[in-house]
Amino acid sequence: MSMEPMEAEQARDLFSAAFDAELEDGEAAAFEAALAADLELRAEYEAFCSLLGETRSLGDDPAVDLLAGVQQKLRTRSRGRFYRDRFSRGAVRDVTGPLLLGIVMLLLLGMALFGLHLVGTFTEPSDPAPALAPPQGPR
Repeated sequence: MSMEPMEAEQARDLFSAAFDAELEDGEAAAFEAALAADLELRAEYEAFCSLLGETRSLGDDPAVDLLAGVQQKLRTRSRGRFYRDRFSRGAVRDVTGPLLLGIVMLLLLGMALFGLHLVGTFTEPSDPAPALAPPQGPR
């Protein structure tokens, strides 16, 4: 079975799949042949692999907190207009304030529902009016 040579643009489209080892056997062989034939393409693929490797390793390093760094830069550049509240700057250390607020809101909701129940109880007639006896004719 003869294999057609892969063009550079086709090989570029397969960079991600090759990096993740998702190419089929024939496709992988054609990709490797294209890299071997074109040194510039091989350099592009190696740069691609290096960039993806560094990007994936950022999530593995606990010392790098990407979100906190971005928020800090935004806070600095905006002179405190963004991310100035204590919840976005620090870790969740003090949860008593939000927890108490939630409890108070639940108590208020419970009291409102209880009040609506009482209002419904007082407005409903407890004993319906006795029905009138049908009039009886002369005996």
